[in-house]
Amino acid sequence: MGLGSKLKNLIGEELLDDIQHQLKEVATQGLDKHLKIAVTGLSRSGKTVFITSLVHHLLEAGQSRSLPFFDVASEQRIISVKNLSSSSNSPFPLEQSIQALGQEPPSWPESTTGLSEVKLAIKYKPASRLKRLVNDTATLYLDIIDYPGEWLLDLPLLHLNFEQWCNKQQKLFLLEPRATLAKNWVTAQNTIDWCAPADKQLLSVLSDEYTKLLHLLRNNENALSMIQPGRCVLPGDLASSPLLQLFPVLHPPSDLESIPEGSMYQLLEQRYEAYREEIVKRFYREHFSRFDRQVVLVDCLKALNHGKPCFDDMKLALTDILQSFNYGSSGFLRRLFSPRIDKVLFASSKADHVTSNQHHNLDKFLELIIQDAQREIRFEGIDTRCMALASIRSTEAAEAVLDGQTISCLKGINKQTGETIALFPGEVPTELPTELDWNSSRFRFLDFAPQKLPQTDLKPAHHIRLDQALEYLTGDIF
Repeated sequence: MGLGSKLKNLIGEELLDDIQHQLKEVATQGLDKHLKIAVTGLSRSGKTVFITSLVHHLLEAGQSRSLPFFDVASEQRIISVKNLSSSSNSPFPLEQSIQALGQEPPSWPESTTGLSEVKLAIKYKPASRLKRLVNDTATLYLDIIDYPGEWLLDLPLLHLNFEQWCNKQQKLFLLEPRATLAKNWVTAQNTIDWCAPADKQLLSVLSDEYTKLLHLLRNNENALSMIQPGRCVLPGDLASSPLLQLFPVLHPPSDLESIPEGSMYQLLEQRYEAYREEIVKRFYREHFSRFDRQVVLVDCLKALNHGKPCFDDMKLALTDILQSFNYGSSGFLRRLFSPRIDKVLFASSKADHVTSNQHHNLDKFLELIIQDAQREIRFEGIDTRCMALASIRSTEAAEAVLDGQTISCLKGINKQTGETIALFPGEVPTELPTELDWNSSRFRFLDFAPQKLPQTDLKPAHHIRLDQALEYLTGDIF
């Protein structure tokens, strides 16, 4: 008599079946994984479009063949993907975003104004034979978090006290175009006695003017990135909060040790500390502590179009943000929240705005922007990769003959005029442009309107390298 028969006689067939079923459930649960991906990036870097397209392609992965370089999809091992976002307190507006891209004419989804998330359950057949012996299916629970890029800029404040932040802002406001744009606000600051008793009305006026200045610095014309505090320009549910009546003191009193109680300076310092504790620290404790992997989206073409001040400011902002993560064991955030990020994908968006022979250049230029931060992250043993991609392809490849030579071009709809155009968009440099390049209007990359994204029957032609991004971020799980 075999062991199975002996056990059946001993404890009964029904109980044995129940035990076997429970053991199989435990083993299956061991195969199931939970992964949280943070989609980060500065304002207008394409986070909402990236999440919309990525989730749309994943939801259709069981039926369509739009992700040829995402192994679990191309090998047809995805059984089904279920959207569980309704269980979230802040579900990502997926339906509205897909609808905007699928209407006629299509439009870009609205930018993020608050925290939201996507929750997916991906049921698949494991690639490993050993795992298939336990169960022939497993589930990956994938959470993707979206939030305004402006809030990300508050992260460096966590390790700066008010005096240090003011000193940093003072140096920043010496640079152009900030110095010129902020001239009136700086002049108004210079008339203030910071040791005088706090005048809340006056501080309110200066705070309102500072918020207007931040909006001016980040508008399409100036396109600066280093905007702090981020909640002043995008407050979310904190609109009208007194915590946002805050700005740096560019020329503080020389003796900060003897600042009087209840003075103008002290009140601003107290507001800054309250902002850090009640808004910034709480936000990152509740969300950044639980990420497993990170995507950092960067609009390199915006930096090229707006010149060296924009490039330098973007580089400073990204370096500050990523150094604040400091992924190593001694990092500030690790001490506070014990983050566990083990992979970081740096993605240059808008790869469809340059010809395909420029994608490698776009990768290289992205490395120029994030090289300092990337070096530190790699030193700590975190895996990183740079990749040019387009979440939604808005152009088609075309050719033109110029002086007897065939050149690669793009065809698409000009976002500003609505006209269909074909053009050679220009080359992306692989080295830092010279002063002559910056000043010669060499870089003029156009913005294109999106092409219609169908609800079903998605194809590889609807994106560029989105499947490779998915393979890098999640491929080892399947």
